[in-house]
Amino acid sequence: IVRLLLQGRTLNLSGGNPWGQVNGFLVAPGLLMTNHHVFSRPEAVGASTIEFGYWYDVAGQPPDITDEFQLNPDQFFVADEAMDMALVAIKPRGTRAQAIEARGYLRLIPETGKIKTDEFVTILQHPDGNPMCIALRENQVVRAEDAEPNIWYKADTAHGSSGAPVFNDQFQIVALHASGRIKRDQQGRYLRRNGVWVTTLDGLRETDVVWEANVGYRTSRICSAILELAKQRHPDRVPQIEAAMAGGDVLSEAVIRAKAKTTAAPKPTPIDEREASMTDKRPAPPLTIQAATSTGLVIPLQFRVTLEHGAPIAQAFPTAAREPASGLQDEAMKMQVPIIYDDLESRDGFDRQFLRLKGGESVPMPTITKAGEKMLAPLLDGTGTELKYHHFSVWMHKTRRLALFTAANVDWRSRKKEVDGKSTARKALAGFPEGERIAEQWVEDTRIDSAHQLPDIFYTDDRGAFDKGHVVRRDDMCWGDTYENIQMANGDTFHITNCSPQIKPFNQGPQGEENWGDLEEHIARATKKDAETACIFAGPIFGQDDRWFNGKENGGKVRVQTPSRYWKIVVVKSPSDLQAYGFVLEQDVRAITEKEFYVANEWLGAFKPINEIASAMRGWLNLDELIACDAFEAVS
Repeated sequence: IVRLLLQGRTLNLSGGNPWGQVNGFLVAPGLLMTNHHVFSRPEAVGASTIEFGYWYDVAGQPPDITDEFQLNPDQFFVADEAMDMALVAIKPRGTRAQAIEARGYLRLIPETGKIKTDEFVTILQHPDGNPMCIALRENQVVRAEDAEPNIWYKADTAHGSSGAPVFNDQFQIVALHASGRIKRDQQGRYLRRNGVWVTTLDGLRETDVVWEANVGYRTSRICSAILELAKQRHPDRVPQIEAAMAGGDVLSEAVIRAKAKTTAAPKPTPIDEREASMTDKRPAPPLTIQAATSTGLVIPLQFRVTLEHGAPIAQAFPTAAREPASGLQDEAMKMQVPIIYDDLESRDGFDRQFLRLKGGESVPMPTITKAGEKMLAPLLDGTGTELKYHHFSVWMHKTRRLALFTAANVDWRSRKKEVDGKSTARKALAGFPEGERIAEQWVEDTRIDSAHQLPDIFYTDDRGAFDKGHVVRRDDMCWGDTYENIQMANGDTFHITNCSPQIKPFNQGPQGEENWGDLEEHIARATKKDAETACIFAGPIFGQDDRWFNGKENGGKVRVQTPSRYWKIVVVKSPSDLQAYGFVLEQDVRAITEKEFYVANEWLGAFKPINEIASAMRGWLNLDELIACDAFEAVS
């Protein structure tokens, strides 16, 4: 059993940090299969590795020692978008010097007829990057039309299960798991969990909709695609692939060994008429198969199955499910890491000279107290606590695992829809194809310990509790003279150090009234109209009585205190002096306006004296510099 740790150099991830999770499996000696949306091209493989032995033993303990291999797309790589399939070679030796050829693989049977509607399937998977799990419950096939390249089935799968092998009752692979499908009506509208039919999935999460079935691509169709592509690009490997499709896999070898121990084994007969036409006339596994390892692995089906050290289930760490190719829309709200530039260490971070004040004075900003310093997560290289990004900086609270505060430079001058001939729209900056529904997947910052950051899975597998709330607003950062500058800033905002758990009615403007998203929009409108440039400081207010939330992280369960309030201070330059405007979001709002930077009708309830914000900082931040230019009294 292997785990695939994806480190995509084409996405320019700093430090090679693993991200996301899906699955894959070995289908021939030294060849790994996963989805096209995992590896759409050889360059996407990057520094990816696979790790064998990632399962719990019979005592429920994780492995002490695993074996890791690098992938080798230069030696072999083929991918087929229509089948959502990619096949990549593995380097010959792992970290423990074992040869990859000594590992087993799962046979892909080219012939059809392995599964029909109303039959049942079993899925071996690594959901959310966890040790191998087996989907056993309610896995009935609901659609298996001969003319279609995919099958639909209900299955007990979870986020991160795409790329897993789908088995029939004879433990033959019938499909490559791809994605899920949302329930819809005859007009093509989608069903939300609240019973409302909607025409678009925009703004919805996986937990907001009713799932109808899962979708997997047929093994027989995939075999044809593999052979066709291999003949075009790697003809020398075709005989090996054809031999693997004919037999010699883990299960077949186990059957042979079991038969060899029987002095008078009866002549095998097909399991049923559907299998009679297949090239391999050997029967499916008998009800009992002797385990091949010293300990063995018992799968709680109708029989015991041997999975040797080279057992072929793999897990990957990149994007989630893509759009199924046969006209089925990708309902899995697929996730993908935006383009993120490497070399984070060279970022300049927040610029205190940004507003170009008279006399070269610095912009007033929060000052971290001695008590606050004790709360901050240190950089691993020992250079301090400031995480510098393009146009902004973040200081992380090490135990709350969220930003203590952020500081950002915002420039609304000369914003354009195109720069250097390229679109500055959100999808374009992220590097996502037009027309595909993709949600941004956030990444860790490798400059501080992972223990001081809440991973992406905390937000994506939270039972629909939270949005990924940008503390530094993404659109605020998308400015610069070149497309590279804009794209770099856009990508930097998707580090989880800039993320904070906010419920949807609070985070998204259209989902609530006078919420955090609305406030951000108002600040943007106000600075665009008059000030044009601004420095914005923001963060959560960490209350001792904040409620706890039981969620997930990469290593399992986690209990997190989630903030209930957030603060934001906007500093702008007026013709005569500096003015600072502080907000703590509240629902009770009143009206007021201001000349240089105005607070519109709905935001006076959130408009607060900065000294009141300072009193909520628990002694960790000193806001005296900002209090000195507070516009609250003048406005009120």
